[in-house]
Amino acid sequence: MDNVIRLSKFVKNLGIVTTVLFLIIVLVTFVTGNMGVAICFMPFVFLGIALILAYKKQIIVVNEDEIVFSYLVKKTQHIKYNDIRCILMIPLNGRTDVILIDKMYNRLVTLEQVYVNYDILYDTLIKHEIDLVDFGELVEQNKDVSKYVPALNWIEKNFYKSICNENTTIKNMSKTIEKEKRKKTKQFLKALGWILIIADAVAFFIGGKTMLVIFIMVLMITYAVYIKYYPYIFIEVTTKKGQELAYQLPFMGAAIAMLLSLNTSKLFNYEFGNYMKITAIITALLALPFIIKSLKTDVPQKFGRKLSVVFAAFIIAFTISFPINFLFTFDGATHEIAIVTDKKISSGKTRDRELYVSCNGKREIYTVSNSEYENTSIGDSKRICRRKSALGLEYSTIHD
Repeated sequence: MDNVIRLSKFVKNLGIVTTVLFLIIVLVTFVTGNMGVAICFMPFVFLGIALILAYKKQIIVVNEDEIVFSYLVKKTQHIKYNDIRCILMIPLNGRTDVILIDKMYNRLVTLEQVYVNYDILYDTLIKHEIDLVDFGELVEQNKDVSKYVPALNWIEKNFYKSICNENTTIKNMSKTIEKEKRKKTKQFLKALGWILIIADAVAFFIGGKTMLVIFIMVLMITYAVYIKYYPYIFIEVTTKKGQELAYQLPFMGAAIAMLLSLNTSKLFNYEFGNYMKITAIITALLALPFIIKSLKTDVPQKFGRKLSVVFAAFIIAFTISFPINFLFTFDGATHEIAIVTDKKISSGKTRDRELYVSCNGKREIYTVSNSEYENTSIGDSKRICRRKSALGLEYSTIHD
């Protein structure tokens, strides 16, 4: 039927494949006596059936006087064209929510992106002279959008609160900072970004303690730059005006330093509780200059943004805690002999190589490099190197 809008056929095909595949698995495991496995896979059979039923029942019927929204479990909605004020488009990061709102600016229905042939609906709405309103454009133009706010869900509200906050910040920035100064600062930040990336590359090839020092410096410089130019600097700028005026944090160098530093830290074992205590102290030290800067800033900032900076300080502190402890280790190491009892590759995204060893009757797990993993066999003897930093963190690593 030309007036019926359905879900994508992919939903139906996925439902059929899921149902058949997992039904076979359930039947085979049931027949072979693996009742527990059969029960575990049974929900996937129901999921496949639900997808097939959704394709059949979840439809939109466009009639002459109304639109009928039918759902799998929810009650069918009948919406008269006379009750619709407008189609409201709400651009978000990576997607656009499209909703219908009534004369009282309440949300009637969300037009989900899983449907196909929406042109039928849009053409009919235009035929009935129902306006299309771009909420994002109104916000960009600093128009009054308060009447549309009740129609937004909490995700949409929070997203646009951050945009309004960004607009306020950018407006204040354009008034207080000269254009030429903004231009020079942007050039400086761009150059700094490349310098930090190059520093990461140099550190990687140098290795050792120098590498850790450079990684810490890259993270500290990035954080210091953010504090210096706060609140006019952003990790991600949402609006077009913000992209033109706001400062963009050179984040890539810090991200690389963070990943490489964490990758180095995971090769060592340490007492996690003590590690988190040291991390908390470093977080407090990093957050202090931001709190002072925030209190001196006249431009109003959302609590969420302030909280995100403190959280960023925690992430940086967590990343650099081990490198700092490693650099502040002055005592000699003690060594113990351990026997490799097992070796595994973790099932996570990182695919870590892990050696299971027995040392003094205790079982320990160590993450090792790919080459060391390949050159180690079960039953091999390894040396456990244990050290303690001046900050009190005990850590160990494994080697031949």
